[in-house]
Amino acid sequence: MEHVHSAHVATSPDRLFAALSQPGDLTKFVPQLTMVVPQEGDIVEVEARYGGHTQRGEAYFRADAGARRVEWGTEGGYTGSLAIEPDGDGSMVTLSLHTTHTDHADQDVAGTLDAIRRLAEAKA
Repeated sequence: MEHVHSAHVATSPDRLFAALSQPGDLTKFVPQLTMVVPQEGDIVEVEARYGGHTQRGEAYFRADAGARRVEWGTEGGYTGSLAIEPDGDGSMVTLSLHTTHTDHADQDVAGTLDAIRRLAEAKA
């Protein structure tokens, strides 16, 4: 199932992309992630907490500065992306998440966008 949400962030698209394009910073704005450790290439080791359970594994993380786009996912089918575009005096960030777990996905996406907005605007 695909979950897509957008939000305005009061910071420039380049500054927002810089804040979101480092895999080690994901734990700052994705509440479920407790650890992200870059490995070789675009591989990251991740640890996440969902429903009281901790899960660990490998994922990919790709950042495209020219497109201001970040993509991530696992071999098991969980994928996501962040797209950043100019929006008036700031940016529009669109977070897309494809997952088979739908229990709290819309809440998780909305919470992540709110965390991105708060962190980015606090640094602006």
